[in-house]
Amino acid sequence: MITDLAQQLADFCEKFKLKEKTFKCFEEFYSVNYENENFLNGYEKSELKPVFDGHRFNIQHSFFLPTVDTKISLYTENSMVPVGYYILETDYNGEIVDDFFVIEVEKYSIHIASHFRHINESLPVSYLRRNTIQYPFVSYLSLAGTLFMSKKFEASGRFVLRACVNLRETGEEHFEKEFLKKSKRFLKMMKNYYLEKQLISSKLKTDFESLGK
Repeated sequence: MITDLAQQLADFCEKFKLKEKTFKCFEEFYSVNYENENFLNGYEKSELKPVFDGHRFNIQHSFFLPTVDTKISLYTENSMVPVGYYILETDYNGEIVDDFFVIEVEKYSIHIASHFRHINESLPVSYLRRNTIQYPFVSYLSLAGTLFMSKKFEASGRFVLRACVNLRETGEEHFEKEFLKKSKRFLKMMKNYYLEKQLISSKLKTDFESLGK
């Protein structure tokens, strides 16, 4: 009986060509949004392999009509788990109800929020006062992280550099020891990440190299 039901559901999906319709809608969705630089969260379309990932029948929604959800998962060449997915919702007549697209794993991600939580655990509140000698350094540090999350890598890298220069000019002796250790580790990680992934200009790379001399 279960086998018969599974076949009936499969025949239903085949009747309305839901798999083919979903791939077609995904291509149309991409063509409309591809000019948005944040659309694929750093990936190029050529890096993502769309793979059919099945149908799901939603029968008893509390507030919505029953739907059939057809899913495409997106994989990278070396990924064993999908980095994102596209779902097309249709009603039981095969008509499109809605669709949605999600990238769950960003291409350039260093879990920056967790790093900031770690740093802020040791951040003296007095450093947030604008008239303190530490305020510019804290501001540069914050902007470096904020711009990274906005995918503004060159600008973020520039503030990483400014933070390093400011720390040298201000003097490490003016900073609380634990906060200083965490901040220096963060700045080093950011600089190395930008250089390794080649996310910054040759000019900024040269500036980093000059700073190390």
